[in-house]
Amino acid sequence: MVGALALALSDAVLLSTQNQAPEAGPAAAAIALLGHEPGMTIERLRRALRLSHPGAVRLVDRLVAEGVVERRPSATDRRAVALYLTEAGRANCDAVLAVRQEHIARALETLSPIELETLGLLAEKLLRGVVHDLDQAYSVCRLCDPGVCTNCPVAAALEEAPYGEDS
Repeated sequence: MVGALALALSDAVLLSTQNQAPEAGPAAAAIALLGHEPGMTIERLRRALRLSHPGAVRLVDRLVAEGVVERRPSATDRRAVALYLTEAGRANCDAVLAVRQEHIARALETLSPIELETLGLLAEKLLRGVVHDLDQAYSVCRLCDPGVCTNCPVAAALEEAPYGEDS
């Protein structure tokens, strides 16, 4: 049952967020990640989205052509390019996160306040157990809304981990 629920929620969120992005596939997640972490490099984005380097570069090229992302020189690495959302990209990010929240809220509306609290505690515990490194954390949180997830269990798990942030 848990697997079916996870797939149902995942499918609904992915489909609805992709419909808000300039193209299907990982564009919505890329936009959400850049909204959460402006200045992300293509390499970090590639790892979070589990794309090849050429695939990530092509995705960024298309998002730049759509006017939602811009490239800037990295402040910390002259070899890297930092990615930022444009004003249109920020509006697109807001739309992606809003439709994501609508689907999650709709799925949870049958739960009582006590059940919601219990689910939140269980989800936090489970998330702490499934994230093992920074790349996986970015991947798991690729469509997260930092305004909603104010006490991120994934970030907490990484801070507590013995393997360090760059593992």
